[in-house]
Amino acid sequence: MAEVGGAEAGGADPGGAAAGGQVIAVANMKGGVGKTTTVVMLAEGFAEQGARVAVVDLDAQANASYCFAHDDELRAILDRRQSVTSFLADRLLYGDRTSIAQYITPSICHVMKAGEELAIDMVVASPRLRLLEREIVLRLAEKNYGLRSLEGQSLKVLDEALAYLRAHYDVVLFDCAPGISAFTEVAIRLADMVIVPTIPDYLSTLGFDAFRASVWENAHVTRSTLPQPRRRPLVLASRVHAQKIQHRDTLISLRDEAEEADAVYEMFDTEVRNLAAIERAMDPENFPYAPSFEQKWYNAVDSVRDLVNETRRRLHG
Repeated sequence: MAEVGGAEAGGADPGGAAAGGQVIAVANMKGGVGKTTTVVMLAEGFAEQGARVAVVDLDAQANASYCFAHDDELRAILDRRQSVTSFLADRLLYGDRTSIAQYITPSICHVMKAGEELAIDMVVASPRLRLLEREIVLRLAEKNYGLRSLEGQSLKVLDEALAYLRAHYDVVLFDCAPGISAFTEVAIRLADMVIVPTIPDYLSTLGFDAFRASVWENAHVTRSTLPQPRRRPLVLASRVHAQKIQHRDTLISLRDEAEEADAVYEMFDTEVRNLAAIERAMDPENFPYAPSFEQKWYNAVDSVRDLVNETRRRLHG
């Protein structure tokens, strides 16, 4: 495996120093800002460089799952109960202690390099994930437990899963749902890095401010029994139109604020431009055959590699 994590494989104490593979959560309160696109770019980009990658889809929309698996393949996976929804339901509702390993779909990516598929495994999501969280909340309420109990149980379950994933993969990617669910918040607290894709326009930056305040700054953060986020959020400018004056001005403001001594976030140097090649790469129906990495990403291939290289540097920095 390519070296991404800097320690021996193994688990990590909640809130403590990471061991083994590195965990990246891609999240934002606002939808439509490029979270899943970022996850796919990072997963395939890291795998193209030789890393062993696992993706965990925590979004009930299952967009990342659809990006890697065609419809028939995804239906078959869900029929086998190999989803994050089944894993969380088995653990949190039924007390089943089956390892996360049994819910992983191996070799889900059909993009090729040197005649072999990229090394990406995945725990897919299903639309039932949103209903599952509601069902868990209702059951806990019946037992007079509150939200903190859900957070605590989710933390324990996901941290145990990460002990396995860190030991077997170089990079673990969480694709988080829009908004702040218990599962998303736990993923953020356990991650070594939280990437927040943000379109450089007025509404998207408002959404980022609300998201940052909710997770990193408000009173709930200090009262929560969950571990504190390990580092400030990392903003990634996404869907950037270089010729839009609003995008240029907003990027200048974001970068200036990130450089201040008391900055509450960091910012990627890399920007993900609004390229037709990226939109095309996100639809598996455009690739009925198994394309090479260069064929799939076309003139966006350098953007993918730049993003991966900077992410790698920041993980070690």
